[in-house]
Amino acid sequence: MRPVTFVDAVVRIRSALADRAPATLDVPGFRPAAVLVPLLDRPAGPTLLFTRRTERVPSHKGEISFPGGARELGEDAVRAALREAEEEVGLPPRSAEPLGALDDLPSVAGYVVTPVVAAVHEPPATFRPAEFEVHEPFELPLSALRDPAQRRWTLFDPARLPPKLGELVRRARESSRHVPFEDVDPDTGLWRIWSFHADPDRVVWGLTARVLADLLDRAFAR
Repeated sequence: MRPVTFVDAVVRIRSALADRAPATLDVPGFRPAAVLVPLLDRPAGPTLLFTRRTERVPSHKGEISFPGGARELGEDAVRAALREAEEEVGLPPRSAEPLGALDDLPSVAGYVVTPVVAAVHEPPATFRPAEFEVHEPFELPLSALRDPAQRRWTLFDPARLPPKLGELVRRARESSRHVPFEDVDPDTGLWRIWSFHADPDRVVWGLTARVLADLLDRAFAR
């Protein structure tokens, strides 16, 4: 696998996201949200920025995610993603160049998430985590995330979801049979849960891994 520079990565991502408009999703009862997928220019090569949530947040305790959250009234996805990144890790909005959006994804927590990819040409040396929300901001090398050996999947039966989440999924399915909660394994009909193991202590999985897989497949599979 050939190494990719930050400039090359920016060109590839911008071109891939411009190839087609992102698929939008409207699920009755789900709140719109946005996450920022920040690509950072580092001397050793481009990295992607993630956060690990604290144990004090109401949901998804200790999980790994991109900076993001619910959109405010009248706020578009780009503005929401940049605002959340500033609030959660101290990334100034002016330092992030939006490159485009990936397809909307539904969350079992009741959100429709729009991933916004941005290039950070001059990232700060360190990030400032929001005390209540973020346990740690951390970066993973793009080269490691692109390594096929670090990308895996497991099967999950959605019938095992907690009752509250299962009911949320059921109601969303009733509104549209095409709500893509997870990739479905064609042989078993079970959900295929992606994960990335570039750092064994910081495994990226769930919706964040789906966003990451979509980005890598569209921009770098060729």
